[in-house]
Amino acid sequence: MNSRRPPADSAVARVSRGVKDSTGGLLAGVSRRTLIGGGAAAFGCTLQSRRAVAETFGAASALQFDYPSGLRLVVKSARSSPLATIQVWIRAGGFLETPLNSGTAHVIEHLVFKGGEARAPGELDESVEQLGGVLEAQTDKDWTRFSCTVASRYVTRILKTISESVTRPAFRAADWDAERSVIQAEIAQHRSEPASVVQEELYALAYTNHPYRLDVRGQASGLSRLDLADVRAYYHAHYHGGNLTVIVCGDVDPAEMQRAVGLAFGAEKPRTAPYKLPLPPTEAPCATAKEKLLRRPGGTAYLGLAYAAPSVADRPDVYVMDVILTLLENRAIGRLPRALRGIPGFQASYQTLRQAGLFVLVAATPPDSARAVEALVRRELDLLKEPSLSDDEVGLAVRALHGNFVMENETLRDQAGTLGYYEAIDSWKFAMNYLERIREVRAGQVQEIARRYFQHDRRVMVIADNPAGRGNS
Repeated sequence: MNSRRPPADSAVARVSRGVKDSTGGLLAGVSRRTLIGGGAAAFGCTLQSRRAVAETFGAASALQFDYPSGLRLVVKSARSSPLATIQVWIRAGGFLETPLNSGTAHVIEHLVFKGGEARAPGELDESVEQLGGVLEAQTDKDWTRFSCTVASRYVTRILKTISESVTRPAFRAADWDAERSVIQAEIAQHRSEPASVVQEELYALAYTNHPYRLDVRGQASGLSRLDLADVRAYYHAHYHGGNLTVIVCGDVDPAEMQRAVGLAFGAEKPRTAPYKLPLPPTEAPCATAKEKLLRRPGGTAYLGLAYAAPSVADRPDVYVMDVILTLLENRAIGRLPRALRGIPGFQASYQTLRQAGLFVLVAATPPDSARAVEALVRRELDLLKEPSLSDDEVGLAVRALHGNFVMENETLRDQAGTLGYYEAIDSWKFAMNYLERIREVRAGQVQEIARRYFQHDRRVMVIADNPAGRGNS
């Protein structure tokens, strides 16, 4: 996958009455801005796929409405089926947190599911399920999202239901007492997955001060100290019209949605003062080379590598890095599957963030083989810097990336997720010219970006291994 949004598998993917980490395999919980790869279906860029994307994200396929409250609505009308997806994106997540309140946005996500002030716990789920919908939520480093897909005739009712919960949550002490143990169980589950722990450690090493170094799930010890009054203060500072975007995709009339959203969210009331997103100071990650060794039981070792990567504002670097990820990991044409043939598994990811991010690789390796695998990865990264890289090979990667984009935006939920993700970190219009930008990428740009970002004297490495006591479990 390229650097697009991770719609359901960031820190937490919550679905009505349960919580799940929906990425499986080697790196459960990794952000879905990860190359899915694929065979022939993802490999080609046919005329049919070009038309499909043109219809999905054409110049006139979405409309934007801004309200006096600061809330923004983006509507993409699609009449192919009587369904609609409604998503609410809040620019609040790990980037607004500190070691003292890490996990607050995640806590709010859980408490919103308990319903608004007018609903008892459980009534929110029931009201959505009665309409045939499923309410989902995710929290990530740059945003929080609430999402629901229903029959289009119920859109107005669902808008009101979601608005009640998101804009007027109850924040009951009893709910927080109940959810604290649920969140702590999520954290414990995450910490039991070695590949996920390695990725978390990479972020903690790569950043010195930036909140991206923190796990948005929070820490079990910190949650024990987190006061509900502090949660409320965080909510009131960031969960309001000036920091919210509503995305509606499906069988809807844009003018009707403009009216319905305005009523549901009280968006016609002007804000008393403009809202300015309080970004943390810019920090270049991976300023120096760092290594960390984690001891773990069992016979499989894990290698984690991280290099600095572009933010969404770094253009054209962000587009080129997507192509590089495809060149490296795509199952049909990627270089790493050939170079790492025989190891238990690996996954590369590049999540485009609002501020500078990371290119991450996590590999499961045989015991005592992590450094040998690192040497193989380093060699492949260096080969991208060489003149031997051809425009033909880059063109294959671009076509594979195009095919992935088509498949990843087949459903209304996915299309809303793409628009909402980019709106949360930059602008929904990023999606509209994305394919045009990646088609402009050439071998010379790949070489330049590889040289700029894949600097081994600045790479961060984590190895989880059990060099002594093999056979412990």
